[in-house]
Amino acid sequence: MGLLIDGNEVAQMQSHTEHLNFGKILQVAESLENILHGCFGPEGGQVMFIKSTGDLLITKDGKRILECLLLDHPVARMIVNSASRHYSITGDGVKSFVLLLCAVLRELQATADKNEGLLLSGKATLKNQYQRQGHASRRLSSLLLTFQSRVLDCLMAEHLSPHFLSVFSNAEGNLTLCRACIQQTLGTFFSCRVGCNIQGFMSRLTCDYLYRCFQLTGEIPSVVRIVSKYFSELVTEVPGVPVDNSRILPGLILHRTFSVHCPAEGEVRALVVTEQISQCLSQTDVGFVVSSDVQLLQSQLYLRQRTEHIVKLLQQKEIKIIFSSVKQHDILLYYAKLCGISVVDCIPSEEIDLLCMITGVSPISVPLSDNFLTQSFLAASCKPIVFGCKKYVHLALESPLVFKPHSLVLCGPVKGLTEQLVSSFHGAFIMLTQLFQPFYAAQKEPSNNVDFCLRKQTEEQSGSSGGFQNDSVGFGSHLENNNDQAVPMHLILSKGEDPACASGECSGVGPPSCICQDTGSMCFNEADRKRHQELFTIHGNSSNSVVLTNNVSFSNIGLVFPGAGAFELLLKDGLHMFARTCQEAELASICTVFGNALLSIPGKIYKTKSGQFSFPLYCVEINKKLKHLDSLSIAEMGLEPVSCKYQLLTSVVQCISQLVTINMVVGVKNIKPT
Repeated sequence: MGLLIDGNEVAQMQSHTEHLNFGKILQVAESLENILHGCFGPEGGQVMFIKSTGDLLITKDGKRILECLLLDHPVARMIVNSASRHYSITGDGVKSFVLLLCAVLRELQATADKNEGLLLSGKATLKNQYQRQGHASRRLSSLLLTFQSRVLDCLMAEHLSPHFLSVFSNAEGNLTLCRACIQQTLGTFFSCRVGCNIQGFMSRLTCDYLYRCFQLTGEIPSVVRIVSKYFSELVTEVPGVPVDNSRILPGLILHRTFSVHCPAEGEVRALVVTEQISQCLSQTDVGFVVSSDVQLLQSQLYLRQRTEHIVKLLQQKEIKIIFSSVKQHDILLYYAKLCGISVVDCIPSEEIDLLCMITGVSPISVPLSDNFLTQSFLAASCKPIVFGCKKYVHLALESPLVFKPHSLVLCGPVKGLTEQLVSSFHGAFIMLTQLFQPFYAAQKEPSNNVDFCLRKQTEEQSGSSGGFQNDSVGFGSHLENNNDQAVPMHLILSKGEDPACASGECSGVGPPSCICQDTGSMCFNEADRKRHQELFTIHGNSSNSVVLTNNVSFSNIGLVFPGAGAFELLLKDGLHMFARTCQEAELASICTVFGNALLSIPGKIYKTKSGQFSFPLYCVEINKKLKHLDSLSIAEMGLEPVSCKYQLLTSVVQCISQLVTINMVVGVKNIKPT
């Protein structure tokens, strides 16, 4: 049944009507840009919020900043929602999303003012101004989607894909994963998320956690997806402790404590239940009639004896631990203590799902069936563990799947910073999930591997550079052949870096005597180093690689590109070249608009640099680094996943195509139903 609205309320709604155009949409978007531009890039600062409770929040996480804002305008909320959806796919890029969105809107506005090929001024046959604007908006939205499908995808496949780098290398028919490349990609990611004093530590810790979760024959995409899906269950926050105390533990940390703890040595057999083992006289919301006190006592005695029988049966079958998703009755805890069976109850359903996924068992319900032993599993150990002032359960076990379970303990001096580290760590695995997804826009297999960074260009790749040579910046000159000898990345050390860190053998665990020169970084001791090498060195003398022995094609997986705005500059050249040869004036204008807007990303990065170069000279400097691409250049520029860069472009295109179709905002009064 609908609500009745009188004439006065209709008049009030009409008085809150606002017509939207490019200028107003851009004004709203720029208000968000003004908040984020100061914390953009590796050298960006942090934003401080004061909550209503008096708590302080200091962060440079773009998503967290936007979520803390109190936004009234629906366009602003729409932009934030689009940025959040982009974050859920790539794990980062919120600030780049807003900056690129504003840059494209500014270029569209400038093009509309000059009337360069776009239908933003409408047709003469449409007399009403808003009809003309609506027609132009729908036309522009269609042009943007056409630009994505016909131009952007083709440019990625034809002009950019020959210059992609791969985190994999192919040696003697076996694919190997370069640890230094993964750590460099993570370092670029964390440089825009956390403070500079812990960026190196976080990238090494994340890289080490990723490598520890591999089985020798595991599949990388599957492992990364599992970690991303069950991230909350695999990470334990410990506020009030220095960040350097963060560590990686084998097995699972269950965020509950023992209801009954009976210590046991060696392997223990465990069972997962989802109902109370000790049954009650009746179910919830069900009444029953008791004829006498004797009948009540007999019923209670029967249930007690039944519980005792079940516990003794579990004892005979050598069940040592019961994991329960519900609260178990005190009678069950009493008999479990007598029989030496530990009980952990009230475990969250998400942790139960993770435990069942790792062990391959299914939770059982009561009454117990005769074949319940088939649903039990062996654990190496199950002991209590204390972090800070909280007690947990540490379960060490092996998984028959590709995922080797490990838990991460993330520490921080205060709760707010700890939450930011957890969020950044989660975003890193979302980014890795996107990195190891097939990127279908790149149809050619990359001939470049980051562990051999100096390129050996083919004649076909060299021939594709002709269209870029005439650009004013000269950015396309890096497409020329380079015959220098290839240099493995891990042979070149950054200033002040420990050799063990360069070879990818750093971790967030280890004794204090193994502290490197970098702040907060710790290396393995000698025993851990040997174990680490035995675990990940399959063949060859390199301890940096994990060999993948599956038959999956990785030609479109693990593609990266140098950072520092190189991707945007190269794509800008391609768009301008296409615009000069395109015979459709409207599509050519869109290409020019996006090409000019892409300069906003390297432009913002340039402003954070402390050098004396002008922006054109900065572009030339990027060109030189790409032309002589080696490990040192990669260390300076960083690495970014190609799929995340492409997703940024498509997210901005989709958002703008929706924004331009909004012609009017109508204020609606909240009416409480009677």
